[in-house]
Amino acid sequence: MNAEKPGHPVRGRRRQEWFEQRRDFFMRRVFEDFFAIVRSFQDVYQVYLGCKGAGRPAAIDLLAPKNDALRAKIWDRLTLMVGTEVDKGPLWQLKDLCHRIWPEDGQAGVPEGALVDWLVGLIFHEAMKLKENVYILGRYGPAAFRMRDPETVEVSGTRDLTRIMDVNGLIHRVKIDVTAQMDQLAFLFGQTSYILRTMLPWLSENMLVVRLLAEQEDVVQELWGEGTAAVFAEMFHRKPEQGFCAAGKSYLQGQWSVQARDMYQRALSVNSDCFEADRRLKELLKQEYKSDEALPENNEGAL
Repeated sequence: MNAEKPGHPVRGRRRQEWFEQRRDFFMRRVFEDFFAIVRSFQDVYQVYLGCKGAGRPAAIDLLAPKNDALRAKIWDRLTLMVGTEVDKGPLWQLKDLCHRIWPEDGQAGVPEGALVDWLVGLIFHEAMKLKENVYILGRYGPAAFRMRDPETVEVSGTRDLTRIMDVNGLIHRVKIDVTAQMDQLAFLFGQTSYILRTMLPWLSENMLVVRLLAEQEDVVQELWGEGTAAVFAEMFHRKPEQGFCAAGKSYLQGQWSVQARDMYQRALSVNSDCFEADRRLKELLKQEYKSDEALPENNEGAL
């Protein structure tokens, strides 16, 4: 019997079938990972904004000695977000996942998938360049900063070097690139967030995505400026209660009754006449009541 070799078409087909069977799960991962990465970048950007220089109004100055610790923190956080060839970070993994979900040879799923794949790829490569430039500023920037001082140049004997090469000019260009890359990343994250939002009406049958939107309502509000109920209203033809009921049903299938009850209560909060939510909630309360009755009575006299 011939063993399947790496790259064998049968093995490749089986892997693709396995992936397709779990497409809903991986689609949820795209949203969940993007939510987490956006917040990671927001943290990086806040640190970046803290690198104020001298003068009024204070501009960002990553070369100022007082900002050395903040610059190092930016690099550390970018490294965690992007990762390396041997230890891929969440952004790298998201890029690979998007390539898998929306391959170039045939864009599967919702129409916006190709755009998400492209945008996440742009974010990844821009973040890689930003990480490298921040490293350059940390590694060579302090020496360039010292060359600004004429006394330091005279003592160190680098006057001739500064005449031959505009070291400060080179580092200054890298600093400008960092500023542009930070702004570009913020723009790309915003565009990706917008496209993901437009995809949601196509994903109303993906219960894992629906559940995620209910579970991370704070992120939904932060990214899109609207609550989960408003998002569900668009996904479920102006009936947001159906979204919460769908999440509740999914929880019930996983035997998570507490979470299911919460979802049905949310459904009733947006539409008190929702028959499904009312019926399911009564069934859950009845089951909880029977479970309480089945518990052994407390023996107050026992030690």
